[in-house]
Amino acid sequence: MINIRKLESELWESADLLRQGSKLSSQEYCMPVLGLIFLRYAYSRFKYVEAEILKDRPVRNGRVLPVESSDFKQKSAIFLPEKARYDYLLNLPDDADCGKAVNEAMELIEAESTQLKGILPKTYTSFRNDLLKELLRIFNNSALNEINDDILGRIYEYFLNKFASAIASDDGVFFTPKSLVKMIVNIIEPTQGIVLDIILQRLIQFNYPKSYCA
Repeated sequence: MINIRKLESELWESADLLRQGSKLSSQEYCMPVLGLIFLRYAYSRFKYVEAEILKDRPVRNGRVLPVESSDFKQKSAIFLPEKARYDYLLNLPDDADCGKAVNEAMELIEAESTQLKGILPKTYTSFRNDLLKELLRIFNNSALNEINDDILGRIYEYFLNKFASAIASDDGVFFTPKSLVKMIVNIIEPTQGIVLDIILQRLIQFNYPKSYCA
């Protein structure tokens, strides 16, 4: 059984230690780090849905038909092109421009999802290669494959809460706890359409039930 609190603490300590050793402020560091957690979540979700699709995949000329973007849309999931997959980024050659590759991964994911268009961070070229590769390694913890328990969602919120004081903007935008988001949604009781509110965006991004954000 996974000790989620211990895992959250270990991941935070490792990531924050790297921040302290870099020239980046918390403000510059927080959103890219949250973006990497999202990438790790997206990859876990991708592998899970891919396995489900392949269970009933037709065979042609002795070969299983390749999985396509349309197959994922039918499952309400995001298809990840090869260069947007976490394992691809994790195994980049030592001389590769890691920041450029992660920026490209974010752009590829946005191209697959209109809901994410213009939302994902793309400032990874400001990171040193060694720092970015170490962050990718830190978030490649096997415990994060347990997507059915929403472990990555919890870790995302844990990091977001830790960064809260740094990401507060001048116009008073602060981290909103999930419990408060749920309460607001329950009060307004949306039944159709899309709720355009930034505090609900995290629910949409992390594929919470449509009853929360329909």
